[in-house]
Amino acid sequence: MSKVKLLNVMTPQGFSGELSKGSQFSFAYESADAPREVSLVMPYDPTPSVSNVLHPIFDMNVPEGFLADQIKRRMAKHMQVDEMRLLSVIGGNQIGRLTYQNPIEALVSVRAQVGLQEILSADASQGVFEFLVDTYFESGISGVQPKVLVPDLDKLTGHRKTMLSSDLIVKSGADEYAHLAQNEFLCLEAARLAGLETPPFWLSENGDLFVMERFDLTASGRLGFEDMAVLLGLNKDPHDNYKYSQSYETLAAVIGQVCRHGDPVRELERFFSSVCLSVMVRNGDAHLKNFGVIYTHPDALETVQLAPVFDVTTTTVYENYNPKSGRSLVDRTLAIKMNKVKNYPDRQQLIEFGRKHCAVDRPALIIECIAEAMTQALAANRNRVDGELFTYMQREWDAGRMAALNDTVVSGLRRKPVGKTDS
Repeated sequence: MSKVKLLNVMTPQGFSGELSKGSQFSFAYESADAPREVSLVMPYDPTPSVSNVLHPIFDMNVPEGFLADQIKRRMAKHMQVDEMRLLSVIGGNQIGRLTYQNPIEALVSVRAQVGLQEILSADASQGVFEFLVDTYFESGISGVQPKVLVPDLDKLTGHRKTMLSSDLIVKSGADEYAHLAQNEFLCLEAARLAGLETPPFWLSENGDLFVMERFDLTASGRLGFEDMAVLLGLNKDPHDNYKYSQSYETLAAVIGQVCRHGDPVRELERFFSSVCLSVMVRNGDAHLKNFGVIYTHPDALETVQLAPVFDVTTTTVYENYNPKSGRSLVDRTLAIKMNKVKNYPDRQQLIEFGRKHCAVDRPALIIECIAEAMTQALAANRNRVDGELFTYMQREWDAGRMAALNDTVVSGLRRKPVGKTDS
């Protein structure tokens, strides 16, 4: 099959323009209509935007990690699977408001075959997840963790079994990260109990699958979503270093700027709460792609707000293999810098960050609220989480809470981690 050289980029507000690939990538707007613009940071320009690399807003939609590997494994024998092909394959089945249409290949709707209740049932094991991957591998979602976008059959009635996009994100664990679905469930439970905005989420009865509703789909249509890498104009690099660049102070400044037409004070407080949660549960993977904004369309700037909390796990219960040292170690650093370093902040540093960069009047109250929610989440879910993982997470959470609630830094507790990374 020949290369994909041209894609029509569609929005819920209409046809936006053409994305093409020759010696370079080029995007040309078809209309000056502001609601059809593709990004908050890519306004209408009558001159085509030409780049050696794919524009960040489109790059964000290119599947990577587990799903990209699944697509390539199935299709590489028959065609060249590059960024344009991947966008053509996912069409509109990805996070955000953009849809990619190949003018010479028909767009295939997604057919619902499994409902949420079946996914969550005790019989929903790894075999069910493998079926979902085989059926819905042509969806756009990033990350190393095995995950797939799935339409919920339970929501559809009568003969309506197809849609252009899926409404559930279904995640499985990975061999090197034991009980990862349970880990994420417990962290999101703490967020929910603390009053942080989260999408609806569930843990399957056997604890193997974590399921979350997409936050970019509403009854009135698809919302725009842009992660911090897009808002900062950053492109992918071969080693994913771009996700771990910048600082939380920079992200706070970006949120204040892009949300200035709405309620920036509220959004910055929400951002501070999210950062506090990651610090206190010891989530060392709160990188640029795990924060973003949602909005109706680029001409409705008053609708721009911080996206709900997602992709939070206690990473310090797992070891990571370091090829330079040849050793497996626990990474006890932040994903990006705060106060010019990646060390976990102590109480005073966290409070100063909240006041100075997020304009939060009483940051200590937010810290105390999250700490109490973590206690409640542990108490309510002991029977839903593997015993060994629960013990390790409780120890890490105790250390995180103590550091945030007191003026001393508690060092990590020595113990054998839950899982080990092979690569």
